[in-house]
Amino acid sequence: MKAVRVLPADYRQQAVLDLSKSRIALLCAVVSGIILLFTAGWLLVQFTNLVRHTALESLLPREMQTISPDGGHSVVIPGQLIVDAVIALALVMLVHELVHGLFFWLFAGKRPTAGIKGVFVYVAVPSDVYLPRNQYLMVGLAPLVMLTPVGLVLLAIVPVVFAPIVILFVALNAAGAAGDLIMVARLLSYAPHTLMQDVDTGVVVYGP
Repeated sequence: MKAVRVLPADYRQQAVLDLSKSRIALLCAVVSGIILLFTAGWLLVQFTNLVRHTALESLLPREMQTISPDGGHSVVIPGQLIVDAVIALALVMLVHELVHGLFFWLFAGKRPTAGIKGVFVYVAVPSDVYLPRNQYLMVGLAPLVMLTPVGLVLLAIVPVVFAPIVILFVALNAAGAAGDLIMVARLLSYAPHTLMQDVDTGVVVYGP
């Protein structure tokens, strides 16, 4: 089944899925995002230490700890790590949505729309295009599925100075996919022949 510009005559609206209007969904997205961020970050550090054991030496905890005059310990985050985090976050917001947009374009055959909401970039398929469920699921999963292995390859080959940026990028991308994963889980309850309309408020589901 392919994307269509006109709904079949017997199709009617079945649901409107908008995560932003559900406190439970928002809470799940936030909690899932935090879990994914720290889990992916830890796994990426282990992977990096395995394939390039010297790449993260400058970020070892012992070098981030200082001893105060009264004998107490405190943790100081290196300034470069903060810069790396800002760079990684900016790249994630751009590349994550770019991947969504490329798949929207691939399936819809029409250039997606793009814009900015607050400080976030977003892309959406034009509202006059209806995507089959499975294609919409692929769009939602694409950034996580595609960018994670790319990040692992980059960790093995980039200069060590860029390793923290790559780790942060992949971890933040995983965290950013939390909302996508929740939407995918909700859409799995609909039949493959249902059609999805991407709108500003979420997804409108149509079926016979």
